[in-house]
Amino acid sequence: MHMSEDYEALLNNVYENMPKREQRAERFELPSIVVLLQGNKTIVKNFKELCEAMRRDPSVVSKYLSKELAAPSNFDGKQLIFNGKISEALIKSKVHDFVEKFIKCKICGRYDTHFEAIDRNIRILKCEACGATSPARL
Repeated sequence: MHMSEDYEALLNNVYENMPKREQRAERFELPSIVVLLQGNKTIVKNFKELCEAMRRDPSVVSKYLSKELAAPSNFDGKQLIFNGKISEALIKSKVHDFVEKFIKCKICGRYDTHFEAIDRNIRILKCEACGATSPARL
């Protein structure tokens, strides 16, 4: 046996014994955001559903949106209510920004991430797909 044949045999053995990588076909998809204007209030009707799809705590998401939209809000268990009139397009844009900053992995681009708390306002975004970590200041 030549050295290259030994190498090929070893390489084939390694590939055969490697754990199979799990391929997931599903893509990260948010449900469409349902916004209602009621008087001087803006209501995100399916806020709880959005947070569940993003796998994030509603208090974290509502705090981010309130700060970004400069409008106080309160979460009643299902929907998020903003004091003030805010356009649906602006809310969708800010939710998209949240996903890009605090859900999408900066290294591999997957959405399988979670927060690990370090401090009150500083967290680490840890990717469950590639193991990368990156700081996330909320």
